[in-house]
Amino acid sequence: LSDKYADFIDANRKEDPVERLKTLKRLIHDLPEHHYETLKFLSAHLKTVAENSEKNKMEPRNLAIVFGPTLVRTSDDNMTHM
Repeated sequence: LSDKYADFIDANRKEDPVERLKTLKRLIHDLPEHHYETLKFLSAHLKTVAENSEKNKMEPRNLAIVFGPTLVRTSDDNMTHM
């Protein structure tokens, strides 16, 4: 799965937003089913949390701060570089 991780990172670096989205969608749909379903569930949950940010203060930016280091690692896995 490490090779797919690199593909996601490369796709996210694309300058053209249309091409970036198209590539990310393809990569997501190419995930193994159990990974796809986990990502779908997590995304839906985080969307619900963000929709309630007036109460819980967890806007998308705050969610990114909390979940970013868990979901996106540096190439050398050094937490101080995140």
